[in-house]
Amino acid sequence: MSASVLAEKAALRRDLLDRRARRTAEERRDAGEALALHALATPALARGARVACYLSFEHEPDTGALIAGLRGHGLEVIAPSSRPVDHTLDWVLVGDEGNQPGAYGIPEPAGERLGPEALSSCAVAFVPALAVDHRGRRLGRGAGYYDRALARFSGLVCAVVYSDELLETIPAEPHDVPVDLALTPAGIFRPER
Repeated sequence: MSASVLAEKAALRRDLLDRRARRTAEERRDAGEALALHALATPALARGARVACYLSFEHEPDTGALIAGLRGHGLEVIAPSSRPVDHTLDWVLVGDEGNQPGAYGIPEPAGERLGPEALSSCAVAFVPALAVDHRGRRLGRGAGYYDRALARFSGLVCAVVYSDELLETIPAEPHDVPVDLALTPAGIFRPER
């Protein structure tokens, strides 16, 4: 792992997080509604019996409308729960019980944990990202939880980003798992791979 790649990623993360922090609650909500419309109108993204989708946190694009829409189409939705002890993701079925703060203050459904292997039962995984580039490289927050979970996932991986977070290129490392699609408020982007 190159020190220069790590430094580039850290600088880009700071810039992207700062830009996100300047978005208003209305912008985040509007983005979330547009994301849901695009995803639900795309058969490849609303298929299977179960999909994975994270619960949005802080300044991320709002995934509430997306999750409600997927559930309204009869799909089971599971959301991640961080396991800080072994740096992996567990999964919890999204139900009507509401959410609770999980590790690092990130919201998660209030329900029974299904285990890390539950992701393999999903046709699609909607994953958070700070940016996606034209080759499908995803920049996350840097802890590696999603790269570890997605390394064994055979379904469709769709990163969720704001439209201006589609970048020409981002720094990457060998362990970074690329995405198949990027869902943005402006539409769906298919990387060149």
